[in-house]
Amino acid sequence: MSRHSVIVWALAVASTLVVACGGSTTKWNGKMVDSADSLSYIVGTNIAYNILQMDSTMRAEVVMAGIEDALKGAEKISLEEGRNYLLSYMNFDVYERVRKYEEQYLSDLAASDGAVVRAKSGLTYKVGDLGDMSSTVNTDRDTVAFTYRVTNLAGEEVDPVGERADTLRNMVGRLQDGLKEGVKLVGPGGTITLWIPSSMAYGSEGDKAKGIKPNEMLRYEVNIVEVERRR
Repeated sequence: MSRHSVIVWALAVASTLVVACGGSTTKWNGKMVDSADSLSYIVGTNIAYNILQMDSTMRAEVVMAGIEDALKGAEKISLEEGRNYLLSYMNFDVYERVRKYEEQYLSDLAASDGAVVRAKSGLTYKVGDLGDMSSTVNTDRDTVAFTYRVTNLAGEEVDPVGERADTLRNMVGRLQDGLKEGVKLVGPGGTITLWIPSSMAYGSEGDKAKGIKPNEMLRYEVNIVEVERRR
């Protein structure tokens, strides 16, 4: 379920609960005596799971207060205001927090290793071997052949080799922004490590098939095999 779907689903469930419960806030004794209790509990746990997917820093006591206020018809924020706020939060606030985290991580990395370079674009890299610098990529229309290994910041491999050829060959302009910039920095036979911020990689969508989460910065170990310049 996408983050946007989670928002819509959670808001829809909240409105349904308000109507179905008719504003009742009777305290539950913790015992499931009928199917209504079981269904209500299951809905509650599913709301909690989806909340954790959205943002694990939410405060349970405030969430419960919001539910109780809605059931009493005394919401401090209307459903429409809440929908607008959530959409703004997911589209901007989360992005800002991710950006700040990535910036701090990369700043610390560069401070700990003098060979790490930070580009103005946001790409951070460390050259292992320059390779043949007389044959580097000239334009986005050139074709580059390279091998690579990708991990997230936890060191877990994503985009595994089994899902692609051992050597990837593609026109440079078709690569994602961070990789496109990185393959231009060394020539054939060269190696480079790239730390690519999420905004230059798979963004807020991620790629579930490749095991890449939304807003995830990636570390690429790239080996340039060949560059074919367009004439």
